[in-house]
Amino acid sequence: MCTLADIPRTPAHCVEWAKQLEWDRVRPFGQEMDLECDDPKHMQWLYETSLKRAVAHGIEGVTLKFTQGVAKRIIPAIAATNAIVAATCANEVLKLATAVSRHMSAESGGHYMMYQGGESVYTNTLSHERNKDCPVCSRRAVPLTVPPSITVAQLIEMMKEDERLRLKNPAISVPADTASGMKTIYNPLIQSILEKTKANLDEPISKWVSQSGVELTVDDPIMATQKQVRIDFE
Repeated sequence: MCTLADIPRTPAHCVEWAKQLEWDRVRPFGQEMDLECDDPKHMQWLYETSLKRAVAHGIEGVTLKFTQGVAKRIIPAIAATNAIVAATCANEVLKLATAVSRHMSAESGGHYMMYQGGESVYTNTLSHERNKDCPVCSRRAVPLTVPPSITVAQLIEMMKEDERLRLKNPAISVPADTASGMKTIYNPLIQSILEKTKANLDEPISKWVSQSGVELTVDDPIMATQKQVRIDFE
């Protein structure tokens, strides 16, 4: 999946943007209210927000039904798939009820089961452990300590060389008092925006970041989602 924030290409990108980014920023039903995909009001807001995003980028295909499918991760299934899942669940219930064997869990060797039935039948269980510093799924900001005089171009080169980021051609946005809550400093991914922002490469990052602790939003073609970079001045 390409970046959700700047260059959506499919209807699903618009829905995921509304679900993962815009909901957390706007919190339309209160700061303490999390998105509930079974709540009609929440789904209506998600649909309308996704539709506006799609229209703004010339993307067609965002409907309420489609939005529900993406938000709830609904995947069409055939009868054989349902039968395999049901049989697996029944097998685990039998283990729990009779203790005839160890049930699937992280402690017993795995809580994720892989089934392969293309040629004969093979199953395997394993445990997925999340890497807290994963550059793809981690939501934690990556700290960078830089001098206030560092230019945007120098900052980009630093991020490219940083093993925690491993960027190729990043676009950078900063928090700002705008409708979207962000301002693009530099974006090489869209030609029209590149022409407007390439002059910023020679400007110091302190022009937009006035103090330590500000988090930049970074988009890059090699990343599935956006990445936050926290700027700390020396």
